Amino acid sequence: MFTWLYQLFASPADEQKLELGDNNFGFTLLKQLAKNQPAANIFISPYSAATVLKMVGNGAAGETKAEMDEVLGTKGLSANTVNAANKAIAVSLNKFNTDVILTMANAIWYMRGETVKPDFLALNRQFFGSTIGPIDFAEPHSVDAINAWANEKTHGRISRIADGMIDPVYTKLFLANAVYFKGKWSDPFKPKNTKDRPFHVRGGGEKVIPMMTRSKTFTYQQGAGYQAVRLPYVGENLAMYIFLPETNSSPEQLLGIMNGDGWQRVTKPGFTEKEGLLVLPKFKLEYSVELKQPLQALGMKRAFEMGQADFSGIAPQLYISAARQRTFIEVNEEGTEAAATSAVGIQVLGIKEPPLNPFKMIVDRPFLFLIEDSQTGTILFMGLIFDPHSD
Repeated sequence: MFTWLYQLFASPADEQKLELGDNNFGFTLLKQLAKNQPAANIFISPYSAATVLKMVGNGAAGETKAEMDEVLGTKGLSANTVNAANKAIAVSLNKFNTDVILTMANAIWYMRGETVKPDFLALNRQFFGSTIGPIDFAEPHSVDAINAWANEKTHGRISRIADGMIDPVYTKLFLANAVYFKGKWSDPFKPKNTKDRPFHVRGGGEKVIPMMTRSKTFTYQQGAGYQAVRLPYVGENLAMYIFLPETNSSPEQLLGIMNGDGWQRVTKPGFTEKEGLLVLPKFKLEYSVELKQPLQALGMKRAFEMGQADFSGIAPQLYISAARQRTFIEVNEEGTEAAATSAVGIQVLGIKEPPLNPFKMIVDRPFLFLIEDSQTGTILFMGLIFDPHSD
């Protein structure tokens, strides 16, 4: 029996280390994307991207694995620890969030007739619950089959993840993760209070858009250069955090001072109950990003380099040819619906005190937001909104 089969459980400390690594990865990736796409709406699932890369990492070795561990925040953790902790977090996410819809799925397709090391497949089946099967990437229907899987797992919100990622000759494996979330606010906004208001977009222009309004006791924070509010979903475990920079600041500046450790130790504990008024835009966003360039910029280089990558734990002479994430989010009076699919194609060679008076938080300019699970501390989604109604 293989030794990794005995590593079925992770300690709470291991889970905390992995959660911190995941969240650090999320903030770092969002910063890189904001640098690459200034003033663009961005919405990602760091959890989804990290999950599919950890699946690939089960076959990485040498400097390739070292670079992946550095970027993913898993440096110093054994592969057994990462796998077991990831499984424990996934189980906790499904266990506690019974009042919302939160589903996750992983899959691996490999070229029919190719030899893939059994340990790699077994690890991903055991710890990531991956469905695994052969497929013929030379057949056009292979793209449709993968897209159909994404469409099903995201309830129709993301339907075209694999387009352009598969080479009919050189693609040997395709790995994917899907996350779907739908939750109602624990205290919904009333549609009758939604009014058209101006939103100040980057560059000095304005757009008149529907803005939701609510006066109540919020979980609120006023920090150095920003206001923030926590909006829980039914069940209270999952919540959206909205961060509104002051007029002399920006979402990029605010994001620049945030990381996973600071989020857990400083920012999140600073929220307190306070009476106030919140005005928040309704928005709906679909986002797609090719992850190869930003991951390389963060230091994950060898995995994408033909002849340099070491995925000997999968099969000889492989490298990551493409990595992509597609996401969807809609925020309205009732709640939030969000989805993400992350995919990897593998080819062969070839802070201030709050004021005493009730606060007013008018989210009428670009802002930062995230959706976190309080039981595990996992940030499932995060993004920057510069124009809630961009075309």
